[in-house]
Amino acid sequence: MAKDPQRRRVTLAAATVLALGLGVAAPGLAQASPTAPNPSPSSSGKPTEADLKKQLQQLQDEAENLTEQYNKSRVELGKAQKAEQDATRRADALEAQAAPARAALGRVAANQYMSGGGPDMIFASGDDGGLSDTAYLAQNRAGAVQRLQALIDQANKAKSDAQAQTAKVKQAADQADAARKTTKGKIDQVQKLLDKLNITRTKDPTSGYTVTVRGSGLPQKMLRKALTKLGSPYVWAAAGPDSFDCSGLVIWAYAQVGKPGLPHYTGDLYDLGTKVGRDELRQGDLVYFGGNLHHMGIYAGNGLFLQAPQTGDVVKVSKLSDRSDYAGANRIE
Repeated sequence: MAKDPQRRRVTLAAATVLALGLGVAAPGLAQASPTAPNPSPSSSGKPTEADLKKQLQQLQDEAENLTEQYNKSRVELGKAQKAEQDATRRADALEAQAAPARAALGRVAANQYMSGGGPDMIFASGDDGGLSDTAYLAQNRAGAVQRLQALIDQANKAKSDAQAQTAKVKQAADQADAARKTTKGKIDQVQKLLDKLNITRTKDPTSGYTVTVRGSGLPQKMLRKALTKLGSPYVWAAAGPDSFDCSGLVIWAYAQVGKPGLPHYTGDLYDLGTKVGRDELRQGDLVYFGGNLHHMGIYAGNGLFLQAPQTGDVVKVSKLSDRSDYAGANRIE
């Protein structure tokens, strides 16, 4: 007798579902190859200070652009990782939902096999000529698993795409970071060359300390100008050119190097610029003393600072460690 077509369809569906499995193909990484700029000095031979300053400005502009690219890539990476996590959770949830139906179908087939019947026995007809209870149950479970498997396949495709996107964005972020660090290294090299072109040594005849100023930044220029006033008398509220109080020396020196109009008051000066820690002090940083910031000076490097101390004294170089009331520091550029 010919087999019932309905039974044959159910048998094939059950066999298909029992053989279903998951497989996630690993996507190939999209290869991005941005090239980090590599500027070279504009002049041949030994570069001049103007050459180096021009190159430094170009590198700083480049570094700023690369930093923004890096920041953008980090934001995009966070979004890609979030999308990957969502897709993974979706795929895992669907897989967990399908697992019980798969297991039930497996148990039906295993029980039938152990009882000595073949697969077709699952679908034997009942007295009314329809599907047996076992066949009906298997058919329903097979259909449910097939429908879930279609959703699982879609979820795994989304998961695979999200993983590929995460890898691509991470590669871009790593490349942007590497380019940024390369440019920062070039900036440091150019700055060192500038510093070599801008080294001055000044010995304080009062204290005997020698200050070697390196660099061409505004704070270093200000310090050099202030050092020209060594030995000038302290006069309360004076701001040069021949006598100074502590903040008067600072605002006079800044005015000489292109930054006039700073307030002649330690509290207001402290509110300007960038605060720096004691272990981060650079030459030209401003240092402050006392709980009410009643005194200030200019950091000169190697634990020394320049100050206009008090009535009866002169502008001189002193040891920072001699002050027990150090209160903070800032950098005005």
